[in-house]
Amino acid sequence: MDSKAVFSRKGDSPSKVFKGLSPLLFLLCLLLLSGCSPVTYPEAKVKQALQDIALKEYKIPHIDVEFAGTTLGVFLPLDRLFAADLKAALLSGKVTDMESLFQPTDEVIDKVENILFSMSRVMLSTDKKIDFYYLQATDVEKSGMDLTFIGQIDDLKRVRFLDIPRSEYRKRIIHDLQMNRAALWHRPVRHFFKDLNEGKTEEVQKSYFPNTAQAKWAREFFFTDAAGAVLPQGRAQWTLLDLRSIPIQDNDIVVYAKAQVAPKVPSDKSIRSGTMEYLFQISTAGDTEKIRRIIPLAYLDDKVTNLGFTFTRAMVAQSLPNWEKEFTTPDLTMGDFLARQFTRRFQQLAGEDERLFNTFKSVKLAVRFEEMPDRHFLFSAAAPLKGVGQVAYHPEKGLHEDVLYFWERVAREFVQVLRSYSFQDYQSLQFQIYENGKLLTWTASREDLELFRRHKMKFSSILHLSESVSEAVEVPEEAEPANSAVS
Repeated sequence: MDSKAVFSRKGDSPSKVFKGLSPLLFLLCLLLLSGCSPVTYPEAKVKQALQDIALKEYKIPHIDVEFAGTTLGVFLPLDRLFAADLKAALLSGKVTDMESLFQPTDEVIDKVENILFSMSRVMLSTDKKIDFYYLQATDVEKSGMDLTFIGQIDDLKRVRFLDIPRSEYRKRIIHDLQMNRAALWHRPVRHFFKDLNEGKTEEVQKSYFPNTAQAKWAREFFFTDAAGAVLPQGRAQWTLLDLRSIPIQDNDIVVYAKAQVAPKVPSDKSIRSGTMEYLFQISTAGDTEKIRRIIPLAYLDDKVTNLGFTFTRAMVAQSLPNWEKEFTTPDLTMGDFLARQFTRRFQQLAGEDERLFNTFKSVKLAVRFEEMPDRHFLFSAAAPLKGVGQVAYHPEKGLHEDVLYFWERVAREFVQVLRSYSFQDYQSLQFQIYENGKLLTWTASREDLELFRRHKMKFSSILHLSESVSEAVEVPEEAEPANSAVS
């Protein structure tokens, strides 16, 4: 499973789990229906345009903007995401309503609305090809949680022209609440560079270098003058450009930091603007992270590991693209987007259907779009039956009637949504069950699904069973909610 665990509750649809998202999504629809600026944003200026709008119009000082294929991604770092203090609430033992813990603050809702509205303005008036948008709002200080939104630009246009109702548009926006480990691992490094910019020399010494000679670290981070004399504050302005991390043991993390350095005073010619790279050894204990060691990357040998440190410069360069980042825009395709949307729609369907509620102990499902051996959607659910001794499939009796009922409801929603999108670039919808050590797959072809949609074939007639050796779809698990020195 992905390291970012999706928080959910048995039997509940995502919209029920996070009450705070419902008014946000409703207001988003209203915002997207409003007129967009007639100004055209050329492809080369999209990133700067979004950052300028965020700063000048909404006083949001920092967002990251990137493209992955035809997906526009925006990262919104937050000091706090939820109105409640999760740690204090859980430790109190007095929580009776888990949903109330995951309600975004009013300030967060305002910021998310403003950024989504800014994205819509730019997307609808640019010559850059954009098919999807992705917003990730991350609590980088408190909980390390992500609030994410994924949508399609054509849906945005259709709701503006009333081609689809707002209720349908809300179903097409994929929103998630996830844990972001990297945001927590990077927290002490962000604090470190902030303190380099703002802190007093003695404070930095006490916080980060209690056992290191002042002259050693002060020169490295420009807390000395040109002659080497220690100053009361640093002379450099540091701007973080990249943070990535990799766990090397259970409570031991290595964080890579790339930062731009420039003189605070332009007339100070003794500091040349440029980039610096460092590795930070971080220890974690509970919800606390601490910097144990800071190593300038230039100090690492290309081939020989330093005493007590297993990375060489060559190893870092080779593996760095695979280290964890706080923000990565997914390179979405239409098939993948629809699979994510179907996962949400079908989970909501399962949570609202009384017959399914009475039949299954719980329902956790996932839909995946696969390219090989042909393009198809694969549906898998962990849905144990309540009845004693009941199974989803029996070789002699066939599929349990309520499993068949569930799948038929899924298939009906499936064909209606695909027809609305005019999406036909797939061959089949497959349903998967793991029963008695065998992975069983029922396949309904695109042609038969169309006949089913037109009520010309019964659903049970279009299913064809085969044993499969393919990998099962991973159904999301339910989640409950030292001294440093420069070497």
